[in-house]
Amino acid sequence: MEQMSLEARVGRLEDDPPIALEAVDFTVVDPTALRRRFAEIFTYIATVEGAVPQNIADITTLLPDLGPLDRRFLVVWEGHELAHSAIFDALRARLELPERNGIDRPAPPTRPRRSFMAFGALAKVTWLQDVFKLVYLARGAMNEHMTYDCYRYLGHHFDSLGEHALVRTVTEPIRRQEAAHLGYYRLAAATHRRTLSAAQVRLAGHITARTYAPVGSTPAGRDESGRVFTGLAGAHVDAVLDAVQDIADQLLGADSRPLPRFVHEAMAECLGRTGAGPDPTGCPTWN
Repeated sequence: MEQMSLEARVGRLEDDPPIALEAVDFTVVDPTALRRRFAEIFTYIATVEGAVPQNIADITTLLPDLGPLDRRFLVVWEGHELAHSAIFDALRARLELPERNGIDRPAPPTRPRRSFMAFGALAKVTWLQDVFKLVYLARGAMNEHMTYDCYRYLGHHFDSLGEHALVRTVTEPIRRQEAAHLGYYRLAAATHRRTLSAAQVRLAGHITARTYAPVGSTPAGRDESGRVFTGLAGAHVDAVLDAVQDIADQLLGADSRPLPRFVHEAMAECLGRTGAGPDPTGCPTWN
């Protein structure tokens, strides 16, 4: 029955095409305010959403035995996310912001990163591949929830500025697609988890807690990630992080032992801080 539910979710996603640029109303009320307040955020969104082909190359190397349903989802996910990236690149162009680095050059063939190739070799052991798949699905749910919340808060900022066309044709349609991605990942992770042993679930939780970083962040760009997420969520950032941690606890918690509060710790690292959580006062003020 749940497999049918996953099948139905993928089918609904396949029925929802990528958002066409022609469907977007780029009418802007105050371009100066948007440039001043959101230039870095728009660049970050376009870059992260545009990195999906790399993510898929990594995932399919890490999990060589992905099933047909998993691969159907990846096709839909790639189309949606690349369209989101194109929308924010087009908005940046309308605002006369500089082009992103490399966007004017043909993309090179996507190759998996070395770390994924190494773990992919380990994944030839079925027991480990099943662990890695739970890590992938749980991380997907965590990332999609954070992305969903970021678009929700960006929509609130647009609305407060009177940029209603951008709310109606950019943040709301994208947010609905991100919610559908989140629904797929959560159900797929919960379904897969039930096929694993307690030891496999514990290992998946340990790997996730040790390797987690907020969606889109890299060791070279974690300061930017911190500014973007706290800049969007402001005083609500702890609630966003709590919700992401809750997903991790639901999908990866085992034996009634709570996972470490690694989501807050990862964001604190992005902000160059130590302690229980981030301090949005050190980030740009959007209000």
